[in-house]
Amino acid sequence: MSNIDKEKYKTKIFDYGYDGEGVGELNGKVCFIPYTIKDEEVEFELTKDNKSFAQGKLTDVLEKSEKRIEPKCPYFGVCGGCSYQHMPYSEELKIKEILLKRQLKKVDFEGDVDIISSPEELRYRNKLKLFVGDSKVGLKVRSSNKICPIEDCLLVQDKISKAIVPISNFIKGNNLYKFIDTLTLRQEEDNCLINFSLKVDKDINYQGLYLLLGKDYGIFQTFRSKTKHILGLDKLVKEEYFLNLKFSPLSFHQVNSKVQNLLYDCVLSKTIGDSVINAYSGSGLLSGILAKRFGRVTGVELGEAEHHEAQELKEENELFNLINIKGDCAKILPRLEGDTLIVDPPRGGLQKEVCQAISQKNFKRVVYISCNSATLVRDLQLLQGYKIDKAYLFDMFARTGEYECLVVLSRK
Repeated sequence: MSNIDKEKYKTKIFDYGYDGEGVGELNGKVCFIPYTIKDEEVEFELTKDNKSFAQGKLTDVLEKSEKRIEPKCPYFGVCGGCSYQHMPYSEELKIKEILLKRQLKKVDFEGDVDIISSPEELRYRNKLKLFVGDSKVGLKVRSSNKICPIEDCLLVQDKISKAIVPISNFIKGNNLYKFIDTLTLRQEEDNCLINFSLKVDKDINYQGLYLLLGKDYGIFQTFRSKTKHILGLDKLVKEEYFLNLKFSPLSFHQVNSKVQNLLYDCVLSKTIGDSVINAYSGSGLLSGILAKRFGRVTGVELGEAEHHEAQELKEENELFNLINIKGDCAKILPRLEGDTLIVDPPRGGLQKEVCQAISQKNFKRVVYISCNSATLVRDLQLLQGYKIDKAYLFDMFARTGEYECLVVLSRK
């Protein structure tokens, strides 16, 4: 069955896949069908057919689960952002728990996983990336580069939400589709920064958009990795954990501030000793939080812009016990000593060299923060001499297929 056709197939959903999609069966192979619920009888079209698995597009629910609810978002099922709006949030959490436990079983951990839910199911995101092209402004269609035009996203905070339609109208009215590639909106407190990333260098007059949005917004423009401030606010300011924080539109910050604080509270409670290493430290927020509590903190970050922001945070808050090192963790970590090591790598996980360095060190505790349970498990298999004491699931990305993990390890 190499050619994908529009023939309709039927199956019963018996499990869930990594992204929360339902798992059915087709000709002896598993078939992943998004937006379905376990025990439902569904009708679907094939979208992909491999030797080992297939993927399908839901066309009808023949026998509905009693857990199925009406999605609140009009774009659900088209936009690729959310995976679970067709079921209650409580059911989503149960599925995510099952999926994480299944992953951790691969490293022989069968203990409990503490689930920390998001206080807000909707309107929690402080960041949104929109795509521009084909005379549209919106989010990507699931498993596609096509754009789903939107007027709102129910996951984002109010200032971001209110700006979507004016921005779309501004791009349409000035016929800027061929010049703008993406734009990112970032909110803290009641202020919002917007960064337009250009395909080609062009002077764009943003005055009309700024006047429409108002003084709570700032506009930036990026072309070939060079970002400049255009109008309005030039930074976001916030106080958190007794730190004075300043953010640019490019600053990394967890998208769910309330869950982020719960995550960092957990990190603080699991950090032992007086000397702490924070690897992949980003813009330095967690390093700064740790420096308020522990005697000596070292942050390691490769990114130039992130290191610069971490240094600014250190100086602004007079954190003299914090050292920020710009460099590759694989090269820097073997030279460092400490009681607790905290790692928070990107989705790709740790380099093999970092796993080797950790295995050769004698850290009393390792706290691994991950947004990708697959690479987390891969890395845990490479770490030698450590055992898992505790595992947590922080639902940083409610209603989507993603979640944040935190694993606490100690020396065997």
